[in-house]
Order: sequence, then structure tokens, then C-alpha cells
Amino acid sequence: MPQIIIPDLAGTTLKKQYYLRERVGIGGMAEVYLAWDTLRATKMAVKILLPDLASDRKFKIAMEKEFELLRTLEHPNIVRVFDFESKGDHVFIVMAWVDGGNLRQRIKALARPLTLAEVGSILQPICSALNFAHNMHAYHCDIKPSNIMLHQNGRDVFLADFGVARLADEKKGGGGTHQYFAPERFSHVVDAKTDIYALGVTVYEMLSGGNLPYHGDSRSPGSTTRDRLAWEHSHLPLPPLREFNDSLPQEILDIVDKALRKEPSQRFDSALSFWKAFERATGSSRVVAPVEDATRFEPQPSGNKNVGEAHSEPIKPSQPPFTPSALGRTYLEGQSGELAGQFIPISSPSMQVGRGTACQIRLLEQSVSRHHATLIVTRRGVYLRDDGSSLGTLLNGVRIPPHVPMPLHSGDVIQIGYFQIFAFRSG
Repeated sequence: MPQIIIPDLAGTTLKKQYYLRERVGIGGMAEVYLAWDTLRATKMAVKILLPDLASDRKFKIAMEKEFELLRTLEHPNIVRVFDFESKGDHVFIVMAWVDGGNLRQRIKALARPLTLAEVGSILQPICSALNFAHNMHAYHCDIKPSNIMLHQNGRDVFLADFGVARLADEKKGGGGTHQYFAPERFSHVVDAKTDIYALGVTVYEMLSGGNLPYHGDSRSPGSTTRDRLAWEHSHLPLPPLREFNDSLPQEILDIVDKALRKEPSQRFDSALSFWKAFERATGSSRVVAPVEDATRFEPQPSGNKNVGEAHSEPIKPSQPPFTPSALGRTYLEGQSGELAGQFIPISSPSMQVGRGTACQIRLLEQSVSRHHATLIVTRRGVYLRDDGSSLGTLLNGVRIPPHVPMPLHSGDVIQIGYFQIFAFRSG
């Protein structure tokens, strides 16, 4: 079969808006370009589907429906999708550009197993993203290190490429990456448990220094690599992680084993459960934000800052670091963003949150307004007031009205800007 040559479209403009600066990669389903969005004045990633997918009418219709779901997945750890176009030979998706690399590159560069702390800093935001998506009945279907983006600021982690692999799989059985498939995924079953399995393979890879549990060995039954991998995932026991990393505690081995059980019902019930088990085993202080709808924003980013652009080193609150036992009754727990994993006591009658230098809780993310919101302490309790911010303030997924104090209850989730998420703790 003659090889199909895919022309390089760098230097052209799509939809009179997206100037393609450079082709940065070609995968099994799409070619990826670094583009300049001339209307938003920011960098974007443009993924143009390969000709065999773009020429299929039913696939294009399914992709358009999928885009309507993807655009609702506005979570701090999901690469945001902005646009979809299906005209003629070009079918493309426009998403936020993340300055940095991916987890596969990190694993290769380190050339050693990741520490538990390093794994936790990646697993927590990915589990948070998956928990959010699964609650919206959106499944990733292609979780692997190359789809986990690591921002160059060293803090932010993003999950990319939701849903495209599933659509390709439905069309020709070729979507996704078979080394990460759950046994039932080879029969085109897609749900939260298949994502959890793929995440388990990814964690195995991080803890082993880049080794995968299954490879489609030529000695395994099957005429193709896909068939051999299907047999191995379904029948072979999990190769012991201690063959690659003899320092791992038994609790971590048990967690990986549970994520990679052959029977879906024996795996973790949710991505949140996966993270909580890892957190207990490692004593991590980070907690997945229990967001279900807590990141739906209507406004688009403006100016020359996109959601993946680097931030300066954040300025921490003026208070010294605290542990929960030293906080007293009322505090904020950073769930995502600049203060993730930190505990911030609510120790004065009024605490302002924003980018302004006078704010007691100062954040540098550009989507945060200078005087964004205020925490107000009264005899009746603690209230949250949006101070007329440009993006608004979300409380448990609902945008609160400006200048109206809203009562807070322990466990409430507060979102400031695109990335900054806090849990309110009291009592």
C-alpha cells in the first residue's frame, strides 16, 4: 500500500483566524500545529484530523456532537477546547496551547522511576479532571503519558485529547493506544472503569521508570500486536513492579494492582477513590476537589494570556504555613492552582482575594481580577462576596451574583479565575 503523504500546512490560516505557525507532530488520528489565534491574540493548538477520518461523513457528524460535550469540560486540569470546524477536507479542533512538555517526555528525560511525591503531583490533578469528566458522562478513552501535559511553570498539569480516540475506535477499531487498554476496551466498551485502568497503566509506567506491563510479545497468542495485547491484558498476571523499583511499599503495589484488575467491578469505583487510596498510602496533603460543575465559564480568555500560559512565581499569603491542627475552626484548603495543597486560615473579619498588592490572599493568575472577591467573617458565619470580578466567582459550580455576600458551609468549593479552587473548611 503506497504511503500517504500529508502536506505541511504551516504558513496557512484556517477559518480566517488560526494562523498555523508550525507543525509540531503527527499522530494516528491528527496532525498538530502551533497556531496563533488572531482574534484572541494568543497561542492555540490546532489538531487537524487525518484524511481517512476527515473524509468520513458519519465520523464528522459524530465529532461535531462530541465537540458540544468537550466544550463543557472546563476544568483547571483539562486542556480547554475552543472551536471545531468541519468544512471540506479540513476537520480540526482548536484547544489551548500548553507551554511545556508531556509526561512521556518527562519519564524519558528522568530515566528513572518517579518518586511517590512526583507521581502524586501528577496523579492528583488528573484524578480531579477525570472525576469531573466522568460525572458529566464524558470518558477520555486514551489516557497515556503523552496526553498528560506538564506546564513549564512546574506546577500545572493538564489532561488533553478527550473523546477523539473513542470516535476513531468506533469508526475503524483503531482509536486509542492498546498498551493502555483495559481487557473490555478491546471489545469497544468505554466507561469510567476503562479510564481508571489506563490511568493505572500510566502510574505503573511512572513508578517503573518507563516500563509497560504488557507489550504484545510475539510468544503470546494472536496474529497481530493488537490481538496479542488483548490476550495479555485479559490473561497475563501483572508483572511485579518491584522488578523495576524495589523501594515501593506494599500499599502502593496494592493500589496499582487494584487499578489494573481484569474484572472492572474489582477496580476503584471512581478516579476520586483511586486518588484517595494513593493519598492515604503516601500521607499526601493534597485532596481532589469534589467539583462536579465547578468550572463552567461562559467568558473566553482575553488578551495575550491563554489558559496554558506561564505564570510568575506566586506570592503566598502573608501568614506562615499551617497544618489543619493549627488552623482552628475556619480555613481554606487549596485544591488547585497556585496554592494547591496549602491551608489558609480565615483569621480576620475581612480577607480580600485577588491580584492587587493589598489583598490578603494574593494570586497572580491573569484571569483573577485585582479585587476579585472578599471573605467576610460575622457572628453568624463566613460569607463570600464577589467584588464585581470580570470572570465572576463560582460557589459549588454556580456563579454568585456580584456584591451579594453568600453564606459558606464546610465543604463548599470556591473557584476564583480559571485555575484557583479552594475548599472551605469550618468546624
